[in-house]
Amino acid sequence: MTPDRRFFKELRFRQLRALVELSRQKSFSAVAAVLKVSVVSAWRQIRALEEEFGVELVITEGQQVTLTEDGVLLVQMSEPLVESFLSLHSVFDDRKEKAQRNLTIAAPAGVLSDSLPEPLMLYRRMLPNVGVRLMDRPSRGALAALLSGQADVAIVGMTTSALPPNSLIARPLTRYPIHLLCPEDHVLATSKRLTVAQIAKHPLVLSTEDTSDRSQVDLTFAAAGLLNQLNIAISATRVPVITRYVAMGFGVALIAPGAVMPAAKKRGTPALLWRDVSNLFGYEDLVLLQRNGRFELPHVKTFRKLVEASFSNGQ
Repeated sequence: MTPDRRFFKELRFRQLRALVELSRQKSFSAVAAVLKVSVVSAWRQIRALEEEFGVELVITEGQQVTLTEDGVLLVQMSEPLVESFLSLHSVFDDRKEKAQRNLTIAAPAGVLSDSLPEPLMLYRRMLPNVGVRLMDRPSRGALAALLSGQADVAIVGMTTSALPPNSLIARPLTRYPIHLLCPEDHVLATSKRLTVAQIAKHPLVLSTEDTSDRSQVDLTFAAAGLLNQLNIAISATRVPVITRYVAMGFGVALIAPGAVMPAAKKRGTPALLWRDVSNLFGYEDLVLLQRNGRFELPHVKTFRKLVEASFSNGQ
């Protein structure tokens, strides 16, 4: 048997998938559950790969499993192949028009309400027979929905320094500066030179910890050594809620308000001021995420193109 024929016979898809899943699940028991095999069988798939390549791919210490440098390299090379193979059946059915076309989109509430209505209306007119499902999730939850296979596309905010997992493709859409929201007569509204330390002295009304703008704010305070000294009065998921409680005097806010800044003045409440503090706290990057290596179905591609066009046109 020639070396090439032996390699083709011995190196199997299920072995590569087991390694890719191990990089995601971090335990053999979890891999076994995903692949619907025994733990011993999952372990043997990895050992077969190690024998094939002649290197150690994983290190196990009790229940802890860590990929070696060679293991990480092989995952990076294999993941697109595994994803392509897993999507082959659905692409074939789509081409043969045997499957009902569905599209599931996971995104934060602000994106669903402010950024997606227009491209979604166009999409439904263009492809009325595609079943569309929207999942209202904070950025971290939308990412999890995509990674677990619950969503076809995720539109999420990311910190400026964050990189998506290698298993995903990130398509930049826009960038939102972090803003300070406070009453117009607040000391922070009139200060000529704001500092991170100055803002940290005041009670804060922030987004929840599973949002990307909150992550960006926390990173800035942590870099200044102030994260553990903050007085966080309220954490909320919606910008209108944050705005209301700032108006009620609970604190000042640090958020990326997104495409639309809510009206800051209501009857009986003080006038509020939005102040760009991206020079201190940076930005929230909005990206469209898809699985890396998977064949992009035509109806999914149509949605992506509409969203990209919507943001490029100045949304």
